[in-house]
Amino acid sequence: MGRLRILALSDVHGKEDIALRFIDWVKKESISYDIIVAAGDIGNPQRPGSMCRILRALAEGLGKNLYYVKGNWDVEKECNDARVFDLDFTGPILFGDILLVGHGRRAEPYEIPRSIKSVVLVTHYPPFSVLDKGKLIDSYKHSLHAGVPEVNYLVSLYKPAVHIFGHSHSFGGLDVELNGVRYVNVARLDRLAKNGEPIGNYAIIDVSGSGARVEWRFINGVWKRCSGCGRVVHIPDKWALCRKCANKSELKVAKLSDAPSRVLFELRDPLKGTVLLRLELNIPSSTISDKAAYEDFLELLVLKKVKSFLQSDGFKVLDVSKEKVLEFYRAGNVEALTPFSEYLFACKASESGERLCTLMKVFSADKRAHVLWKVLRSQDGSPSMREYVLFDGKVLAEKPHLAEELARLGFTPLTYIIEAL
Repeated sequence: MGRLRILALSDVHGKEDIALRFIDWVKKESISYDIIVAAGDIGNPQRPGSMCRILRALAEGLGKNLYYVKGNWDVEKECNDARVFDLDFTGPILFGDILLVGHGRRAEPYEIPRSIKSVVLVTHYPPFSVLDKGKLIDSYKHSLHAGVPEVNYLVSLYKPAVHIFGHSHSFGGLDVELNGVRYVNVARLDRLAKNGEPIGNYAIIDVSGSGARVEWRFINGVWKRCSGCGRVVHIPDKWALCRKCANKSELKVAKLSDAPSRVLFELRDPLKGTVLLRLELNIPSSTISDKAAYEDFLELLVLKKVKSFLQSDGFKVLDVSKEKVLEFYRAGNVEALTPFSEYLFACKASESGERLCTLMKVFSADKRAHVLWKVLRSQDGSPSMREYVLFDGKVLAEKPHLAEELARLGFTPLTYIIEAL
């Protein structure tokens, strides 16, 4: 088989009525396809058994084999059915010379034969920075990304023709191409119009040796001309713009020609001048959307490595959010409305305390600095805490006494350097 035609969906969230409407709609549309792929969040923990009921209904109602991965809403055991297959349990499945690979709960990659021409990767979570807009700003990570860095490594390894996923509802119904991979976010099938009518999106994906082509469809959709791009597209009747035009400003991706894929990372004790940890890090730069996202990805990777190092003796390490830094270190019990940004530039030690104001010096010099708490227990079982401050070693060129100042106040300073290889 030199071609595989996939009916792809995700994010039903246990709404069995929507699944039944979808089955009827697909039959009515007389769409042809070879298999069904469900990219997670099919069930609902508050509706026991809904995941398997929906998966079986889809497979039986549409008369095709269904391959799925679990999402964060899917807490049931795998479904035992002749036409429903959990890709975490089946492993890779070959359709002629096209390989279908899924990672729901499993992060460890599979070995793929070199003879395979095309790979279709299925996950629930997006890769970090690609069609992964989240709902809430996490100010400590300085990003809106809901994607998972581990998925980027899977994409970098498999180099799939197409990557199918869901989870990020804001960017559902969209696809982009980046460095030879077609990323397809199929969230969400349970999308509703203002009047309560289902308008869930799904995709028909043609995969062949020459790449992948995506056709977007909607439950209760119609073919009409988009007022933005002029293309004839399948969208809900009340819409004037297609999803791509409606989100045009947020869909820009850039090939990172100058972003290194290998770097040397060193964690240092700035007081003693010693190297505590030296690692060569591989970064899947071809899967990252732009320079800012690359820096965010690198920050998460550094934090992960440092926490792993500090936890090597069995004690847990907590990453303290900026909000909690203010709450914990601000002196007194004043219910202030002062934002974090104001403390960065105008922290008064006489009012807010010397410890907080010194931390603000670190954050003003390095916005990606972190405060880490290591929770310890003595032999008698009483708890204690060690407070680390992690920041870029380049800061010391401008603030040479910052490490000593942190240590004087009871913090353990840690610095790091990153160099391209």
